[in-house]
Amino acid sequence: MSLSSLQERYDQFQEQAVSNIVADFTDRPVGRFLLVIPTGGGKTFTAVKSVNRLFEQGVLNPAQDRVLWTAHRTELIVQAMDTFKSFPDRYPKLESFASNVDLLMIGDAKEHITKNKNIKLVVIDEAHHAALKNISYRPIFAQPELGILGLTATPSRHDGEPLEFDRESFSIGFPDLVKKGIVLKPEVRKVEGGTFDFHDISEEESLEQLNTEARNKKIVDELLGHTDDYKKAIIYVGTVNHVKSLYNQLLESPLKTKYESISYITGATNSRNQDRDTFVKEEKLYKRSILINVMVLSEGYDDPSVNTVVMATPSQSKLYYMQAMGRAIRHDSENPLKKAFCVEVEDRLPNIRYRIDNRWLFSDISDSLEPAVIDREYGTPAEFAKEVGAFYDEYAVPVEQRHTPAYQSEQRYSFLLFRRYLSPGHYVHFPIVITNDNRLKVSNVFNFLSERMTQFVERGVVCDAALQMTGSSAFSLLPTEKERRWVYEAMTHAVPAAASQPKFIADGYPWITFAAFHYRQPNVPEEILAFVSDMVNRDDILELIRCRDFDEGSRLLRLPLPLISSVGCIVTSFEFERINSIVEQLRTMRIEKGSQDHRSDVHNLLGKSVIPIELAHADSLILIARTDDPYNLPLS
Repeated sequence: MSLSSLQERYDQFQEQAVSNIVADFTDRPVGRFLLVIPTGGGKTFTAVKSVNRLFEQGVLNPAQDRVLWTAHRTELIVQAMDTFKSFPDRYPKLESFASNVDLLMIGDAKEHITKNKNIKLVVIDEAHHAALKNISYRPIFAQPELGILGLTATPSRHDGEPLEFDRESFSIGFPDLVKKGIVLKPEVRKVEGGTFDFHDISEEESLEQLNTEARNKKIVDELLGHTDDYKKAIIYVGTVNHVKSLYNQLLESPLKTKYESISYITGATNSRNQDRDTFVKEEKLYKRSILINVMVLSEGYDDPSVNTVVMATPSQSKLYYMQAMGRAIRHDSENPLKKAFCVEVEDRLPNIRYRIDNRWLFSDISDSLEPAVIDREYGTPAEFAKEVGAFYDEYAVPVEQRHTPAYQSEQRYSFLLFRRYLSPGHYVHFPIVITNDNRLKVSNVFNFLSERMTQFVERGVVCDAALQMTGSSAFSLLPTEKERRWVYEAMTHAVPAAASQPKFIADGYPWITFAAFHYRQPNVPEEILAFVSDMVNRDDILELIRCRDFDEGSRLLRLPLPLISSVGCIVTSFEFERINSIVEQLRTMRIEKGSQDHRSDVHNLLGKSVIPIELAHADSLILIARTDDPYNLPLS
């Protein structure tokens, strides 16, 4: 995929996000809204576009209003700063209002707001940190005259604490980013770790038990067995001691001769004894490397050449998994055939289940109560309504509780089902329909209760008392006493300790089901299937075609590789005209020059031409010109 076509894909889905944000702040300038885009989806650039658009359209006054952009990590501030700087180059026809934006660490935000009364909007990066209990963010939310835009990959916190935002302005899921060709879907590979007897994976003493020579060797062996796949890897472990132990074992293995660098970084030190900025810059220059870290390279680290992550530590935080995976799934303009890998070291730990697959793909809700997670698909608005009806039938949802939302293409639909016991062997489900409008409210209530349900069951906390702890959201979401009781009872039955309770409780599993509805892409015509049959990136091209995420008049190119097979590329009609013109000139040159050596003429032509594909594939045009075989196919 060319850099220009990737930018077009970003622009297409980001435009809806920007429009939603501008509409929300136009309607309510002091609103508190969330932008939810998974790691790799470009939420920083989307927010920068939104800030510029707010000034451009007069929602913010360029002559006097200012924006405070804040985050809890230096890397995030630098990333935002770089994004504002690059905006004019990427969008030369659009005005940039970077001079109206102050970028500061969260620790400096309170004083800055107090001294600068012209600040009308605060952008909080990684806004999942901005729970009410976090005193660093309280001064911002305490200012009723401020608008607040929160950026996050997920509004779900592993501790269930609610976020103080009104709702999501825009939300998109990871599967949708994959379908749009924005990010790569990682291939998840499992490595058997070991058996360990601890329950609390938040304690360093517990995680240090994973630091064994035998378990580390399994990681080394996995890397050794797939050095061609794992070109640039980041390994996540749980303790500083584990970082250094694994680092030494990697250095003592044959991996040292297969990679340019094997290194580590912790919060305070690194293997090259450099300052952090220098270390990170140098690390990004390597083409093949292994980098071990502990809780460092999860936010704000952007290196598209990374294609592998090794999760060698368990975590209760979905977001930590998502951010770690995000290091590998970005497209790399210098490697159009990049594939992403996630290696998960899977240990046998008591009551610690539900790992990357569910955390990564379905990040809207807490999985503490281990809800069943399923997919449903539809192809048209009519199919959507039909599929929702069939879904309700399958889960025995009473007719009076069925609600089929009016289909809107920009919405993301999911359902939470809570099982109700009626009589032996007879169950029905109570549904909550989740859309962009109520997703934040649902996740705030559900996650808060999920993370505390074991304690509530042990203490005998009654339904409304527990719901009151979530604030007013629960009572507006579940307005009747019986609805609240159905949800609360299902959640109590889902507590793992419930197996010791009456038999019908255990038999009712799963008591909670989360269903994500996805648009099903159309089938691909046989003509296209034949055309892509020898492409090395066949699956990726077919996925892009199925999602129909290309401009009207676009063409599919088959670019031959030097030895065998080809690589596919989708280009716009304008890009195709450029490419076809070059190919025709090369063919004319071939005919006119015949057997004469005309290599210099060829290279001069290519050198002075603007070629809208990766330069690595420029030689493919020479191979195309040597024959009259068809190399393109119109997409309609």
